[in-house]
This record gives sequence, C-alpha cells and structure tokens, in this order.
Amino acid sequence: MKPWITAAAVFAAVCSTNARANDYPTLERVDAVLTCMKQNGGQNIDNLQRCSCEIDAISEVISLDDYNEARTYEIYKQMPGERGGLFRDTDRAKEMLKKLEGVRTEATRHCLLNQPKQVKRREHKAEKPES
Repeated sequence: MKPWITAAAVFAAVCSTNARANDYPTLERVDAVLTCMKQNGGQNIDNLQRCSCEIDAISEVISLDDYNEARTYEIYKQMPGERGGLFRDTDRAKEMLKKLEGVRTEATRHCLLNQPKQVKRREHKAEKPES
C-alpha cells in the first residue's frame, strides 16, 4: 500500500474520533466570540484567543439546542412587560439560564477571561554611537 494512502486513512480515522458530539456551526461560534470580545473590552488578539477558548469549552458541555434555547432566554429576558416575562419568569427559562451561566462561569475560569493581561516588556539595548 502506498504511504500516502496509509497517511490519509490514519488522518480520516483521527478526524472522525476527534469530532465533538456538540460541535457548533461556525456562525454560532463567531457570534459567541464577537459577543464575548465586545463584553471584554473589544477586538484584540488576547480576547480572540480567550473568547474562542470559552465557546470551545461551552460546546464541550452543553448541546447546541440547549445553548440556543438558553441564549434566547438570555437575550429576551430584558424585554419589558408580559412578553419579557415569558423569557424571564418561567421555570424553564430559569433552569436554562442557570445552566448556561454555570457553564459559562466555568469556561471563563478555564480560559482566563476577565484576568489582567500580562504584558511582557522587552528591554531595549541602547545602540552605541559610532566613533
């Protein structure tokens, strides 16, 4: 058997076993990352890495359907009046919001979100003037 066929078979096997059961579509991940970055000071490389980590950690624990349901409650609970009450006051809303908040808290801790950024300072060596 040719080596590249063996390599392709191994690659396919590894990829299929590493596929997550709760893999979220790209649009869901991008929305979550952009929302997270906005809540944590804007778009920069540190927030990109931390917020990407957060949604990856969340997707490992909560199914896409549960995540979407909880996010719907989270977004619309701020709606005033009776309509907002449907997203705020029902037992299901409270259960799903609690579940999402717990998962998000653990993901935030795991991914070091809300931590001060560590800045590495480089020492600049003064150039010696030419004689």
